[in-house]
Amino acid sequence: MCGINGYVQYNETLSIQDLNLKIDLMNQKIIHRGPDDSGKYVSQNAAFGMTRLSIIDLKTGNQPIFNENKTKLIVFNGEIYNYKKIKEELKRKNYKFHTDTDTEVVLLAYEEYGKDCPNHLIGMFCFAIYDIISGETFIARDRAGEKPLYYINQKDHFAFASELKSLLATGSVAKKISRKALSQYLQLTYIPAPLTIFEDVYKLLPAHYIIIDKEGKIQIEKYWDVKYDRSNLINDYDKCKKELRQTIYNAVENSMVSDVPIGAFLSGGIDSSIIVGIMSDISAVPINTFTIGFKNKEFDESGLASIVAKKWNTNHHTFILDYDRVLKEIDSIVSDFDEPFADSSAIPTYFVSKLARKSVKVVLTGDAGDELFAGYSKYLIDYYSGIYENIPPFLRSLFEGLIYKLPDKGSFSRKVRKVIQSTNKELFGKRKELMCLGFKDAELQQLLTPSFILNDSLDFIEEYYKYYGGVTDELSQTLYTDLHIVLEGDMLTKVDRMSMLNSVETRVPLLDKNVIELAARIPSKYKIHKKNLKMILKDTFSDIIPEESLKGAKKGFEVPLDIWFRGALKDTLLSMLNEDVIQKQGLFNYKYIETLLNEHFSGIKNRKGELWILFVFQKWYQNYFIN
Repeated sequence: MCGINGYVQYNETLSIQDLNLKIDLMNQKIIHRGPDDSGKYVSQNAAFGMTRLSIIDLKTGNQPIFNENKTKLIVFNGEIYNYKKIKEELKRKNYKFHTDTDTEVVLLAYEEYGKDCPNHLIGMFCFAIYDIISGETFIARDRAGEKPLYYINQKDHFAFASELKSLLATGSVAKKISRKALSQYLQLTYIPAPLTIFEDVYKLLPAHYIIIDKEGKIQIEKYWDVKYDRSNLINDYDKCKKELRQTIYNAVENSMVSDVPIGAFLSGGIDSSIIVGIMSDISAVPINTFTIGFKNKEFDESGLASIVAKKWNTNHHTFILDYDRVLKEIDSIVSDFDEPFADSSAIPTYFVSKLARKSVKVVLTGDAGDELFAGYSKYLIDYYSGIYENIPPFLRSLFEGLIYKLPDKGSFSRKVRKVIQSTNKELFGKRKELMCLGFKDAELQQLLTPSFILNDSLDFIEEYYKYYGGVTDELSQTLYTDLHIVLEGDMLTKVDRMSMLNSVETRVPLLDKNVIELAARIPSKYKIHKKNLKMILKDTFSDIIPEESLKGAKKGFEVPLDIWFRGALKDTLLSMLNEDVIQKQGLFNYKYIETLLNEHFSGIKNRKGELWILFVFQKWYQNYFIN
């Protein structure tokens, strides 16, 4: 596991000394991604750097790694779970290896397979291969987007990095806020690939590669995508279960390859319980599990996690989150994302990573189960709105009057209001609205100043949704959309940044290529039946999941933002959102922000979500434009 950087110039504008300085500065910015080692290659035309968290081949895995005749080199971030199998195939073709690392396997696989190389890899990765003779650079990102890659292309150079702060160290980024990216952030609470918060800086899309020749010509191509085909569905439920169990078992076992201690994040929910159960079944010794608990029982799942840990006799570690401590570390947590990122569950993810780092370097997670097997309650919106639409109009009118008189505080009233608001809307509109956890379209028009208002900043959502329109069913279209947008932009970003901030590698077995492709062959009727979410996953692993987890309601990693904004964070919030600051920025309409603040402080409406989005943005803005 590493952080990687590169700077390729199309002419000899910079001296070797200047390139050397740039790559050193870039490495310094991502040292937490690899505190064990660092390396670089600098020539007249290019510089590549990396920082390493040693996981596999601790003695000979230093980078960059070169091929046999020193004509190509690689910097690599991630883990390849099938590297031993590929290595044996290449040995039979007379390739010689000088290390035991997966990094060298990727480089020689590129020599053998060329740009088709990523299709042979199972794992999480982002790597760059430089051809010293031709001056061509090849960069690829893994299928789901577990590992990040930022890049900038200018007339005289191309630069890339695992983190945006590393790119900024080159001095090449103009730091002009992208209108489209800002709009996406305010609506989604994150910025999905390919955009970043800055204009002319991009993220490489998952399952894509990019080729840059020595003149600066760029070619970007998709090398893989999950495919939906009704003729390829497994319509036998028992057969589905059998294949699913074996495939996930294999994925977990492959993900456990490591030369250092390994553990698992355990929430007590369905997905993490399955991962921990399989790991425990495979492992000859008790595994380490890590859980965050909350004093507020409304959010606390540590009891469920303890039940799972006891069932499998794990070395269980629990940290009860102290909100005073959270407030002390909130600045470093928010600033590590490089871009505004307002999923507040990043906070407990940071602390569970910090807890794990005391015992292990590698943890497995249960992420992606909801996106692959339909685990979110939002997938039931059509079910609930259908029931509601069948209620006689006069009774609905009475009910709505009552609901909207209730204080907007509890999760029940918010969920009911979502059902009411979705009534009579077409299904895609309902899906899109539930993806947007931030400001709605009408609210955005009031929040932004005229020069920053931008329509259709989320048009790409419909493009993903309609990609398999007419080819598969509607739920599969929705899961495909979430896999490409929500998972990459939110869930994986959150876990990667917070774990790497603590120098912990996270692995996601459910994002094994074979699991993703099998999930696409499982009919939607096996994933959701009436209100039963993730039905086949729960049935397949009913012997592994404790009954309490099967019956327990999904709580998620939430923090009491509404209370903080009325108490401990109130003064900070008001100082960041005061009229002078807002007017000087020129981005937002202060009058609308004032309305949000008054509604929240008075209790008329719970505006914690919108205020957190603005709070995070202002913290980010201060860090990048003022401090």
